[in-house]
Amino acid sequence: MLELVFKHVQHDYNFFPIVEIGERDSLCRFCKLNNVKFNKKKAHSFPEFLGNKSIFTVNECDECNAKFSKIEKNLSDFIPPTFITRLKGKKGYRPYYLKGGSKIYGDDQFITLIKENSSELSSLNFSSQAFDMVKVYKAILKSLISILPDEKLKEFHPTLEWLMSNQNFESLNHFPIFWCGYRMPDVNFPIKMEIQLTRETSDNHIIYLLYCQFNNYFIFFPFSPNSKLFFRAEQLSSKTIAENIHFEKVDCRDGVTNHSYKINLHLGEPDIISNEELTIDQLNNILKSREGNSSNDDHTYKPAKTRNK
Repeated sequence: MLELVFKHVQHDYNFFPIVEIGERDSLCRFCKLNNVKFNKKKAHSFPEFLGNKSIFTVNECDECNAKFSKIEKNLSDFIPPTFITRLKGKKGYRPYYLKGGSKIYGDDQFITLIKENSSELSSLNFSSQAFDMVKVYKAILKSLISILPDEKLKEFHPTLEWLMSNQNFESLNHFPIFWCGYRMPDVNFPIKMEIQLTRETSDNHIIYLLYCQFNNYFIFFPFSPNSKLFFRAEQLSSKTIAENIHFEKVDCRDGVTNHSYKINLHLGEPDIISNEELTIDQLNNILKSREGNSSNDDHTYKPAKTRNK
C-alpha cells in the first residue's frame, strides 16, 4: 500500500502558504525532553539554505534546533555551488571563494564572477569545504522526520536514538545511500521547491521515500525505520529523462571528504576599460573579437557577468 504522507510546493521563495508540522504545546519530537511552548526560534523543517521559507516544525525545541544546525552545515557544504543550484539562503546567494580573493556565485539570472585582478579567467578550479558524510545523511534524515505527522513518529523511536547520538552507521538498518541530482541552469526554469514524502508498506516492511526539488538540485532519499533493505532507484528514470536531470548514487560511508569543481566559463561581456575614448566601430570590433574567441570554447553554462575590483 502506498500512502502520500506529505506534499508541498513553494514558488519564488514565498513565505505563504505556511505549513506547520506538529503540536505547539508538546515535548520536542527529537529529544522528548523540552517543552516547545518555550521556544524562541522557528525551526525550519528543511534548512533555509535550501530555499525553504514555508515549512516549519513547531515541536522541535531550540536546543535541538541549535544541535541540528551544526550537522546541517555539512549538508550545506555537500550541495553544489549556487551557480548550479541557484539557491537563495537566509543571507542571499552564497559565493564560492577562489584563490587570490576572487569569488563566483549564481542568482536566478546570471553567473557572477568577481575578479580580484584584471587577468582573464576562462577556467576555474576550486574545492568545497570538507564535510562528514555521516552528518550529511543525518541532516537529510532529520528533515524527513521533521515533516512526519505526530502519529507516525512512533515508527522512528530507534531511528531517533541513532540520529541524536554520535554513532556512525554500524547500528543503521541498511546501507546509508541516497541519490542526488542536478540539471544545468536555465533562466526559464521556475524558482521552485517541491517536497514529497510517501510511505509504502509491503510484507511488514515500511519504506519511506523522500523526493525533494530545490530549484536545480534534487534529492531522492529512501529510508526504512524497521527493515534491512536494499534500495533501488527505478522511480527516478522517468523524471530524469523528462527534465534532463542527472542523478548520482551517494554512498555515505565515504567518511570525511569534499567536492572538487572545474568549469569552463564563457565570460560574456565584461567591463571594457580603456585609457582612450573608443568609437562605436572600435567597441563593436572588441565585442566581435571576444564573441569569436568564445564561440570556439566548450561551455555549458549561461554567460557570466564579470566585475573587476
